[in-house]
Amino acid sequence: MPLPQLDESTYRKVTVEFGRKAFARDDPAWRTPIPDAWLDSPPGADLRETALMREADRYTEGLLHRASLAALVPGNQLSLWVFLCSEDGRPFIMDRYGVAGKGVGNQPLGPLADVQVYATDPQGIYEGKSHGLCMHQRSLSPYHELLTLSDFVPLYLEDPGHDEWNGSGWCSKCAGYAIRRLNSEQFAHYWTSVQAAHAALPGGAR
Repeated sequence: MPLPQLDESTYRKVTVEFGRKAFARDDPAWRTPIPDAWLDSPPGADLRETALMREADRYTEGLLHRASLAALVPGNQLSLWVFLCSEDGRPFIMDRYGVAGKGVGNQPLGPLADVQVYATDPQGIYEGKSHGLCMHQRSLSPYHELLTLSDFVPLYLEDPGHDEWNGSGWCSKCAGYAIRRLNSEQFAHYWTSVQAAHAALPGGAR
């Protein structure tokens, strides 16, 4: 099969610029603007410690939800498979029965290694699924754990659920996690990696 036509604009939805434009635009309909302190938090700042999270009187309807989406990307909108790796470099990982399991892209994380990941139960300690941002977990909360993407990738491959290969431990709506939106340097690496991973697939399609 031929390579699918990759649309860069679609992948750009994970960027800081897209988040600010889509969820923090200056529109009276939004009623309450997202504080600049939240939008401009450094990439390494823990968003769970921001004033918007700590001050109960700032919880106007929808504000924290919008702020969360302005700064974070639900996992189902990120092509994480691109950065999952197999030991033999093949584009899939064999399950315990010797059958091809998860598809992987074998691309290096590079500047994405320190990107923040927020997930409610990435270790699979509690009953239920891990969530990022979705209908089950609309906003960032103190219950989210904070990891780096390099620490999260091995956990994602392990799956915190009971079934090893069907992703049962991750929310089916948001993939179970959310990441900090990417800056221009991080997006450039992401987009290059996506193209390389697609090009390496058998038949050139996924």
